[in-house]
Amino acid sequence: MPKLPLLLGRFLCRLGFHDYRVLEIMFQFSTGGSIEKVECRRCGATITRQT
Repeated sequence: MPKLPLLLGRFLCRLGFHDYRVLEIMFQFSTGGSIEKVECRRCGATITRQT
């Protein structure tokens, strides 16, 4: 993904279009899925999501 100017990147984050990178993946064998911990490269927001 090409680098965007800082102001445009922050505006996209405010709209909900983050540039996530995966920090950690935990596998669960009983439920058949995994949990990812991801962080936005532009604004630093960290979330966990189930896949």
